[in-house]
Amino acid sequence: MMKRLLLYVHFNKYNRLSQHVLYQLEEMRPLFTKLVFISNSQLSQDDQNLLFDKGLIDDFIQRENKGFDFAAWRDGMNHVGFDQIKTYDSVTVMNDTCFGPLWDMAPLYHKYEADESTDFWGMTNNRETAKSRHTQGFREHLQSYYMVFKSPAIKSSAFSNFWQNVVDFDNVQDVIDHYETQVTTTLLDAGYHYKAVFDTTKEDASHLLHADFSYYHPTAILEHRVPFIKVKTIDANQHITPYILNHITEISSYPVDLIVSHMSDINYPDFKYLLARKYLDKSKALVTVSGKIAVHLHVFYVDLLQEFLDAFKAFHFDYDLFITTDNSEKEADIEAILIENNQSARVFVTGNVGRDVLPMLKLKEYLEAYDYVGHFHTKKSKEADFWAGESWRKELIDMLVKPADAILASMEDQSDLGLVIADIPTFFRFNKIVDAWNENQIAPAMNDLWQKMGMTKSIDFNSLHTFVMSYGTYVWFKYDALKPLFDLNLSEEEVPAEPLPQNSVLHAIERLLIYIAWNGHYDFRISQNPVALTPFIDNKLLNERGDTAPHTFVDFNHLGGIKGALKYIVIGPARAVKYIVKRSLEKVKS
Repeated sequence: MMKRLLLYVHFNKYNRLSQHVLYQLEEMRPLFTKLVFISNSQLSQDDQNLLFDKGLIDDFIQRENKGFDFAAWRDGMNHVGFDQIKTYDSVTVMNDTCFGPLWDMAPLYHKYEADESTDFWGMTNNRETAKSRHTQGFREHLQSYYMVFKSPAIKSSAFSNFWQNVVDFDNVQDVIDHYETQVTTTLLDAGYHYKAVFDTTKEDASHLLHADFSYYHPTAILEHRVPFIKVKTIDANQHITPYILNHITEISSYPVDLIVSHMSDINYPDFKYLLARKYLDKSKALVTVSGKIAVHLHVFYVDLLQEFLDAFKAFHFDYDLFITTDNSEKEADIEAILIENNQSARVFVTGNVGRDVLPMLKLKEYLEAYDYVGHFHTKKSKEADFWAGESWRKELIDMLVKPADAILASMEDQSDLGLVIADIPTFFRFNKIVDAWNENQIAPAMNDLWQKMGMTKSIDFNSLHTFVMSYGTYVWFKYDALKPLFDLNLSEEEVPAEPLPQNSVLHAIERLLIYIAWNGHYDFRISQNPVALTPFIDNKLLNERGDTAPHTFVDFNHLGGIKGALKYIVIGPARAVKYIVKRSLEKVKS
């Protein structure tokens, strides 16, 4: 059996252990005699213990992120010892900047171990060009995210001298210039030979901005069965990423949810290419739920209580029901209906402030004892109840109440799934209620709450055009995912009186839920609306020109207010006069 060493470098800007890393190690571990995990992030003791308990690593090195990957690999070699390294048949250096392996790696190792003409190998290479050679100083070389050195190269002085002389550069470009582009040429100049799984130097790169196939041409990476696809490649090719993920699913057993989860955490969680993969899997069967479950129902309209109690009969799990309402008279009516249904519940009178949201937050001392919480309310719309309120409510019940078994099964199965929201109700697809300019009016309140909750991830809601939100705040969540919202201890004085303005704190909270969960490293899923509508409806709705073109109405809120209006009054007539004079002169000349 071959004696193989893997030096695995890890970095996560949030000092966390991503699920795709665990999967990677689980798949790679059987190939290696020894695996040294080198973290340039400060991993918790729990994460370190997890790696050891799962048998994924043999040694752990915690270091500062100095010198990036090459300095970390150097430290790994020093840890093992260069004399000891020479006893291995191969040394593999890799990092966690890729998703994969998409396929079994063993055949690749067997192939290159049997090839005596290969002294070291990797996944992809970069070609030498006149520009790279003379102005950028690099020749053809293996890309450093995955390199394997065989015994002849390992035992050479060129190998040991190269690694022992690696210094801690602060600038990543220095690392590229001195190490990534030089490790290959150092060994080539010493007489050793390499191969790449995908030799990109033989490919046509005329259509690429740069001849870096691993970054600019992910489809070629998959076509040539390179087992790893770079994390930054997913982000850089968002326009085709949905198709990349679909193709990976077709040609590989790699769980693409790991890609969706990681990209959701390190970037915003609501990019379009991510949303394409965020529908909840409703096929999951509920076996057992280890955590405690609470259901909160705010009952403003008592005549709708029965509808929810009937829907709750779809649950096949134990739960505690908490009901809030706005006055004592309704409380008595609610109690009577509960008795008729033989349904136990705790009923609270929380007043008529904050609609359904504040009553839920007032139950903090009760709900914080639960792992999972479902939040619903008796939705009506006085303006057009049958067309708007009832359709909205019934669809939300169909999306979040009736399939609760599958929702809880998914949340139990996926540790980082913290929130399940409903898909967009049909009323909002037939009618353009949500408008980017109106949404932007809510952004300041969202930013304000973000600061008050002490969120650590950076986001400016003013920069977003619209938000992925839980319509009506119907939602299932892990309490920890929304804990900052409960800890805010929002008071009645902070909520405006009815009728609510369109940019109230309640509207801000409705739009903040998935982002609060994201700040706590929780992902979300969307429960698909069973009412199927053709996307042509959205296309028609969102591309209406309306009456804006023929008219001269100007919204001065977007042109600097009063100053903008005054400027417009001066500039507009001045331009008109200039135009008249210019055309008049042209006519005179003609």
